[in-house]
Amino acid sequence: MQPSTTTLSAIAATLAALAATPARADDVFCPPHLGSVTIDGNVLVAAPCTLDGTKVKGNVLLYSGGSLVALNADIDGNIQAETADFVEILDTVVNGNIQLDDLVGDLSVIDVSRVGGNIQLKGNRSRVEVLDTIIGADLQAFSNTGGLLIENNDIDGNLQCKSNSPAPAGGNNRVAGNKEDQCENLQPEAGTGIPTDNGNSGAPSAALNDSASASSGGGGSTDPLALLLAGGMLIWRTISRRRI
Repeated sequence: MQPSTTTLSAIAATLAALAATPARADDVFCPPHLGSVTIDGNVLVAAPCTLDGTKVKGNVLLYSGGSLVALNADIDGNIQAETADFVEILDTVVNGNIQLDDLVGDLSVIDVSRVGGNIQLKGNRSRVEVLDTIIGADLQAFSNTGGLLIENNDIDGNLQCKSNSPAPAGGNNRVAGNKEDQCENLQPEAGTGIPTDNGNSGAPSAALNDSASASSGGGGSTDPLALLLAGGMLIWRTISRRRI
């Protein structure tokens, strides 16, 4: 069967994008998937790629047709994705920025990770979730249409959200700078029990503090309703996110 005109156009666009990126001798293409190795240059991604325990001294660059699963990876530079499919960044350190623009595929997740610079989300047509992540600068989300969940993060800069439809959901974010526009007072998704971001320091609610004290052996008793809500939240997050 002959490839369609649309497929040929997508392949041509991807090749053109790769050609526009000056490749160094130490740059590598992914796939094939990369394990516990060190890459001295950039990783160039135009198809499904997995970095599992990989150390990248340069950037990870995603193009049309590319997707990325980064597990326990260490990236000195940036992760940049434009018109790509999706990214899953799990238990990973990115010393630079994460920039996701115009993603068109499956759910993208940044979870339990550390980002030294900014996270920038712009014009994505698929859902993006940023969860339980330490961010050294700003989190910015502009003109996304696939849905956003921003929850349980530690943000040293600003949390800025504008022109997203639907508006972002989430809560329980600690923000050292300002919470602006749509993220000034985030509301949790229905049934999660996550505290809202009420415009102050973003500190956890008293209920969460009581639960933490009980679990660490401090004073106070465990509230059965709080445990039920927490269990329901964990089950919901597990089934709502596509895992590898």
